[in-house]
Amino acid sequence: MKTKLTLSVDKDLVRFARHQAKTEGTSVSAMFSKLLNMQKIQSERKAVPSANAMIGTLKAYKIDDSKTAIRSIYANKHFN
Repeated sequence: MKTKLTLSVDKDLVRFARHQAKTEGTSVSAMFSKLLNMQKIQSERKAVPSANAMIGTLKAYKIDDSKTAIRSIYANKHFN
């Protein structure tokens, strides 16, 4: 659902926004929405830890993650 929003912006910025919108073949509202959506997506990405940041964090713990070890742990957990 779309809602109207009134903003107070410097006249030069309004002129620039209108010119930019005309150049891009869109409206000032669409440009503003696109900008806010991009910022929203970026802020949501920062809230979730990056997978790259997690790579290698468990290497110091010497975990045996071979298929044999995993099957053995599973068998001990469920069949003993």
